[in-house]
Amino acid sequence: MDAVQYSWAKLFEGRRPSGDQDEETEAITSVVGLLTKLAPSVFPASAAPVLGRAIHYVFGVGFAAGYGVLIGKRRPALVRGVAFGTALWLMSDRIVIPVFKLGRPWSRYSPAERANAVVSHLAYALVVEFARPIR
Repeated sequence: MDAVQYSWAKLFEGRRPSGDQDEETEAITSVVGLLTKLAPSVFPASAAPVLGRAIHYVFGVGFAAGYGVLIGKRRPALVRGVAFGTALWLMSDRIVIPVFKLGRPWSRYSPAERANAVVSHLAYALVVEFARPIR
C-alpha cells in the first residue's frame, strides 16, 4: 500500500503544497498527537514517527487477519479483493476520518489525492486477497 501511495503521489500529486499531507497521514498524525497528549510518559512526542507507522501497520495486519478469518480457505478472487479494498476505503476515508475529524474535509483534498486513497486501498486489499494461504 505504501509503495502505491508514494508512487502515485510522486506521479500525480507533484504540485501538493509544501507541508500538506495526504488523508491517511493526517489521520495518523492526529491519532499520534492525541496519544502523546494523553499518555506522554508512554508515548513521548519524540517517538511520534515510529508510533505513526506502528499504528498504520497494526491496523493493516488486523484488517488482513480479520479478512482472512472471514473469507477462510476460498480460492482468491479479484472481485473479493476489490470489494474488500472498497469497503476499507469507505470505512476509513469516508466514515472514520470525517466523523472523528482526523483530517481535512474530503472536499479539501485534490482529485489526485482522493484517487490515491482509493487506489492504495485497492492495492492493499488485492495483495491481501492473493497472498493469503489456501488449501
